[in-house]
Amino acid sequence: MSELPTNIERQKRNGYVMIAGAAILLLGGAVVVGVSSLPPVSFFGLLVPASILVFFGYRAVSAGRDRKALGDERTAKLHGKVGVNAFWMLLFVILADGTFAIFPREGASTAYIFSGLFLYGAYLVYYRYLE
Repeated sequence: MSELPTNIERQKRNGYVMIAGAAILLLGGAVVVGVSSLPPVSFFGLLVPASILVFFGYRAVSAGRDRKALGDERTAKLHGKVGVNAFWMLLFVILADGTFAIFPREGASTAYIFSGLFLYGAYLVYYRYLE
């Protein structure tokens, strides 16, 4: 992202949207926990995505106030390429598990999450440092 004022304003606006989204997520989660018969501890599951939204939103807003752009086009292209490749490999892992039953049924979703994170990290290291 270049240092143009319109890009800086868009970055700051996106940061405010992320912070507002975190607040809406927490408020909606509180309403759902209050209305349904879920235990109150299930509300803690929303803290992870909400804290991620707040972190990146605050980062974008504070960089916008300092008139600094957070990323450039090369970084965005790198993460897009890594994300697409990791997504297709994760789909292959899920398909292979469905066909050959590699992971036990009880821990399959956890195995999918960790394999997806591992694939993303491996592709990121490969494209950033080795290619």
